[in-house]
Amino acid sequence: MTEGKILDEIAHSFIRSAGGNGYNGIVAARLLKITDDPKHLKGEIADLIQQDRISAVFSKTSVNIHIKRMPDLPKANQIELLDGEELSAICLYPSAAEVSERVDLTEWQDRPFSKALLLAEPQLAYRAFEMGALERYATDPRYHFEFDDYMGWMSVGDEHFRDDEHPERDKISLQTFGLGFDERRIPHIIVFLRYLSDLSPEHQQYWHSYLVSHEVLMCEPYYQSSIQGEWWENRSIRYAIAEELRLIRELTEAIWGQSLFRTSDDVGIPIGLNSFLRPTNENFNRFTMSLDKLLSESIDRSFFKGKCTLETETERSDGKVEVTRKGTLSLLQEWLLSEIVWDDPDDFVRVVIKPLRRIRKLRQTPAHSFTSDDFSLEYYEKRKQLLGEVLISLSNIRLVLAKHPKASSVTIPDWLDSDAIDVF
Repeated sequence: MTEGKILDEIAHSFIRSAGGNGYNGIVAARLLKITDDPKHLKGEIADLIQQDRISAVFSKTSVNIHIKRMPDLPKANQIELLDGEELSAICLYPSAAEVSERVDLTEWQDRPFSKALLLAEPQLAYRAFEMGALERYATDPRYHFEFDDYMGWMSVGDEHFRDDEHPERDKISLQTFGLGFDERRIPHIIVFLRYLSDLSPEHQQYWHSYLVSHEVLMCEPYYQSSIQGEWWENRSIRYAIAEELRLIRELTEAIWGQSLFRTSDDVGIPIGLNSFLRPTNENFNRFTMSLDKLLSESIDRSFFKGKCTLETETERSDGKVEVTRKGTLSLLQEWLLSEIVWDDPDDFVRVVIKPLRRIRKLRQTPAHSFTSDDFSLEYYEKRKQLLGEVLISLSNIRLVLAKHPKASSVTIPDWLDSDAIDVF
């Protein structure tokens, strides 16, 4: 009799909180109103845990017992902790089966991720999605993004959030999303149930349409940050390229008093370079355009004044002289060949200059002609190959500049010359 009352109180308390999007457990001490004997209460709780009808979260093992953040501890561990913990430091949660007996789940069908939390899944359980899920928002200027290689966040802009004419269903955000990989190393989007449940029913259904059923594992940096709450070190190839550009700016400034590359005013990773886009021709074109802007377009022509001739003069058949501005990559090649003695100049052009010219050429095709779109996983490999070639190009420039006597004040991070860089 007492056991049934205890179970009902645990289940109904949780279900009531779920209606307000809380999904909170009940503090075990509150059940003393059913039986004022703590020892007897713990015995009843232990029996319910053993029967898989409830689970317990303890302050000794959780930063917040009032929500179920992580999967349940094994039953034996729960019962052992129950014996030595104060009732005020324990929260209890019903099993999915107990909730199902007390709730009409058809009323939650339009909120699949809220329903998962209602059925007592951990709030930091995650779902994996195809990359296409984000593109609805990425192509809509009413939504803002920030990317940090392995993770990001997305939200409707403040202006549209306050706009009464903007549909309430679309005033949504994801506090965080992360990167995951399947067994083929194909990237996916990872989102915790906690944040998916905050989406409107319409957007929960939209995300559910991109849900994948096969196993996708969370990448380590996102796990360190979001689950372990630890500081993570960015070792992505995109970050490595940004670091090489920064170092080249510092080195050229230290040696010649002027930076080879202009400093970008952009904050974060350009959307075209981030790792959360589908492998399509259109996104690959966006990728090469962003990469070209980051590289050849950011070369400061004024850096070459006094080091190279900035123009070429060609006499035409009519005797007039035609003056043409040299491109930034031509200036870079000419300057590096004149400034540095390379063991093999042809190899230098192949390793250092050719990748940058290839990106410039790839960028020009969609800029000057119409191209058809298509979807292929090969675009993942093409992106990785280009990023790898660019990193090698920049690291070679940085390595030779770092040998200059005036470059001793610039510190080079060890990880840039190690195998620690993640290519994805």
